Amino acid sequence: MKDIDVLISGAGPSGLMMGCQLALHNIPFRIIDKNEDHTTQSRALVVQARSVEIFDQMGIAEKAIEQGKVAKAIGAFFNGKKAFRITVSDMGEGLTKFPFLLMLEQSHTEKILVDYLAERGYEVERKTELLSFTQNNDEVTCTLQLADGNKETVNAKYVIGADGSHSVVREQMKIPFVGSTYEESLFVLDCKAEVDLPNDEMYLTFSDVAIGGFFPLTNGRWRILGNIPKELEGKHELTFEDINKNFAQRTRMKVKLYDPQWISAYRSHHRYAASFRQGRCFLIGDAAHIHSPVGAQGMNTGLQDAYNLAWKLALVHGRKAKETLLDTYTAERIIIAKNLVRTTDRAFNIATSGGIIKTFRLVVMPVALRIIAPIFEGVKSIRQLAFKLISEIGINYRRSILSQDATLGNFSDHAPKPGDRLPFITFIDSNGNETNIHENLKGSMFHLFQFIKSASMQPIADIANEWSGIISIETIPFNSNTRKLFQALGINNSGCYLIRPDGYIGYRTTKPNAVHFKSYLDRFFQS
Repeated sequence: MKDIDVLISGAGPSGLMMGCQLALHNIPFRIIDKNEDHTTQSRALVVQARSVEIFDQMGIAEKAIEQGKVAKAIGAFFNGKKAFRITVSDMGEGLTKFPFLLMLEQSHTEKILVDYLAERGYEVERKTELLSFTQNNDEVTCTLQLADGNKETVNAKYVIGADGSHSVVREQMKIPFVGSTYEESLFVLDCKAEVDLPNDEMYLTFSDVAIGGFFPLTNGRWRILGNIPKELEGKHELTFEDINKNFAQRTRMKVKLYDPQWISAYRSHHRYAASFRQGRCFLIGDAAHIHSPVGAQGMNTGLQDAYNLAWKLALVHGRKAKETLLDTYTAERIIIAKNLVRTTDRAFNIATSGGIIKTFRLVVMPVALRIIAPIFEGVKSIRQLAFKLISEIGINYRRSILSQDATLGNFSDHAPKPGDRLPFITFIDSNGNETNIHENLKGSMFHLFQFIKSASMQPIADIANEWSGIISIETIPFNSNTRKLFQALGINNSGCYLIRPDGYIGYRTTKPNAVHFKSYLDRFFQS
């Protein structure tokens, strides 16, 4: 019997991100997967800005961008006629270092994360599967099926279920998977195509008998998706010829598909686990929530599940935080999952339903989109609002217990609040170089910013120094170069912001009240 700190079951994007984050926090782990290798298929295609920000903190954003393609525009056709096209390559300008949608095939995303692990001495144990487990207050006893057919018993302090929609971890814990399955059957296909569309723009198509999508890949390939014709539903094995036979006619598009590389048929679900934690076992990614592909949110949400959980697990494992900190994982992330399932469900029904909704989709929507598109292109605030929603940078944890009673003093109304992502703010640093506040967050610790004008915040810094293994401290003085920072953060004189390891605001104050700050830290952290 072997003892380990953390066992990660599943090495898709979520499991791999969990491993990368644990490696950053110096927490030993094993990561297993029943498949022989990481996926070689495109699968999840869009990496949203919030995920690229995480990559940037890890030092792999440039590699991801080099291997991917920035989407220039998104558009739609209705019965073969283009209804609208909007530019998205800079839609989030001023909100993030990465104001775009990055098209990066899941095979590349996984390879980047696998390489990141390898550089830190870890590798995925392939063809290895978690068969069963039991847990008590101190450990989880796991039975593994190894690649050679033998079984191994492992004692883990924690188990992470990143094992997909049919999660063994979730099923053995008997956690309900709330939701249902859509009646509409879909296909996804990677192939080459002769189509009069730019190779850096994404398009949806709607006709009276079909829905579809065209998403450019590399090397002249396209990701094609759509609904499966009624006469083919239930067929044991869907082939490229089945889809290609009348695809152009069904979509009303001038397109010729050829050289198929991969095709898959599936029925989409909208479900979430009733809890993401039971004792020492946790669920992330598809094991915790699944939904329609609308909005390209699935993989990104899983990556951020891992990002949220890892720093909390690291602090509790290292006895620097109380066990109750782990309860905030479900509390924070299940709200995100529920909202995502609900919104993607509505969008999917609008895109696929018949009857009155179909009439609305084919008659009203094209007219509405032609009117809305110029407004969208011309009004920056509308573009930014849309970007916040789709890119996931607008997610907040204001309702989390970690964000309660976490403000002292007076801040301007526009100032970000505890639970918000630290805004992207550019300024001139002490060396005279333009930078942004996110660059100061590299690393895996809490970060206390002291913004000093005339009043001293030293009592806050003194308390933070008592947690020097958890909190790093940086002082930013007020001057003409940093004025923008003070204004954006709503600080009129002096103040402090405590930023969590995942880039969200934990606490803020404009008063040097050591008692209040210490009371906040004592709620979760060990002295």
